[in-house]
Amino acid sequence: MIVEKKAVNHFLLAKGHLLPATRLDSAGAVLRDLIVLDANSLDDAYFSLYLRVRRFDVAAFERGLYKGRSMARVRGLKNYMQLVPREYLPAVYSASKAGREAAVRSLLGTWGVTDDEYREVCGRVLESLEGKEKTLAQLKRGLSAVSRDIVRRRKEKAANVSIVAQAMHDRWMLLRGGRHPGESPGRFSIFKDRFSVELEMDRGEALLLLARRYVKSYGPACAEDLAWWLGITLNEARHALDKIEGIEAVEIDGVEGQFFIDKKDVPRIKEIEDVPIIFLPKDDPYIKAYYNHARLVSGEHRVMTKFGESASAVLIGGTVWGTWSLKKERLSNVCTVTLYKGHPEVREESMEAAAREAGRFYTGGSVEVKITQ
Repeated sequence: MIVEKKAVNHFLLAKGHLLPATRLDSAGAVLRDLIVLDANSLDDAYFSLYLRVRRFDVAAFERGLYKGRSMARVRGLKNYMQLVPREYLPAVYSASKAGREAAVRSLLGTWGVTDDEYREVCGRVLESLEGKEKTLAQLKRGLSAVSRDIVRRRKEKAANVSIVAQAMHDRWMLLRGGRHPGESPGRFSIFKDRFSVELEMDRGEALLLLARRYVKSYGPACAEDLAWWLGITLNEARHALDKIEGIEAVEIDGVEGQFFIDKKDVPRIKEIEDVPIIFLPKDDPYIKAYYNHARLVSGEHRVMTKFGESASAVLIGGTVWGTWSLKKERLSNVCTVTLYKGHPEVREESMEAAAREAGRFYTGGSVEVKITQ
């Protein structure tokens, strides 16, 4: 079966809750549909949710994130900081464990923290945090007996407590929290104090669970897309797809490859009238969940940076036709929109309205809009 690019994009806009009529009332429900949400930048992650939730309240969401038990911000797939719903914590933990552990071993080795030193400081950190939350500064003061300064390459300096705490966080032994919306989380607490879940599961089962859920949430997608999203080999991705029941292979007109989708979703692929202009933040899953962007980007344009991040993108009809950025200039905030040549004709008022909405979310106030090509 062959499906049209535009119809696929419109279908994924609707399935991803990016159209006004498909937004949900609950940020938690949106997050479960997204499976994971990259959150190296909290502001960008929150804007991704804002676009998909009817009345998104950042402060209320953060109370749930840092005090509740329905989701966690942890280092997950491909070693990214991610928002992960509770139900997917074991699968994400097990699927990403090997990569995270390699990064932790590199971190400790780079700073010269031995295994014995790690175990000693780790034990003291857990004792200090039992039933409490503490900042890194409070941890350092309370662990002065085992704290020492480390100097790396003569210029870089850290305390062994901070390096061990980072390693414990990356190993899902510690969580971090923040006091205000958008704040870089600075307080540490013990993961098991909030989440009494068994994290270890068979890696193959974890990959299959996530692959099955990925196809449901992001299909039609190809094996390369799944491998990219999970951070696994192409052979592993193909093996997982072979095991999934109830999926169908389709072709996308003008795009090379074979794409997989839940059979029940095939009849839902169709073009939608009046698709709005949408400003996506960096690392939004509408773009970043895929390796193959041939259906998303026109011509020679690229939407991924050399660091593996997706750019802040302007969607026209579900296709990327430009980028946008915010900058403080003198007394005002300016949203600069750079459109690609040959973009579909749109009303300037609609473009400006979408730019101002994005600007208001990030700045809390009005923004000036500049449109260039």
